[in-house]
Amino acid sequence: MTHASHIHVPVLTVSEAARFIGVGKKVIYQLIEFDEIRAVRERGKILIDRSSLEAFHNSGKRP
Repeated sequence: MTHASHIHVPVLTVSEAARFIGVGKKVIYQLIEFDEIRAVRERGKILIDRSSLEAFHNSGKRP
């Protein structure tokens, strides 16, 4: 069995996430702040979990 040094999770930058759901970057930051989408900070970048962004987008909630 081999061991991976990390697990790959599909992520988007703030700009990519904003384009993906058709909003501005400020809205993405607000969604992160209000725990509507999951994100992590890695090497100074905020990376958004794509599945949580898709779930939010598909939920019908409005940003």
